[in-house]
Amino acid sequence: MKEVHVKVPESVSEKDVKVAIAVEAFTRGLVSIGKASEIAEMPIQEFLIELRKRGIAAYPYSDEDALKELSL
Repeated sequence: MKEVHVKVPESVSEKDVKVAIAVEAFTRGLVSIGKASEIAEMPIQEFLIELRKRGIAAYPYSDEDALKELSL
């Protein structure tokens, strides 16, 4: 993985930067949800919660579509 160094205000934590980059890469379709959670250095479940907080769909289908696909 490529390492990049950026200057940010003291009020912005390293974790904030990693999460922001992971979310952006995921929403642009550059990385999978698993890779994005790896970039953010958090468990996938925690990353899914972060996406939900930001109003970003983790998967390109509705809950109804998922249930139908899973025959539930």
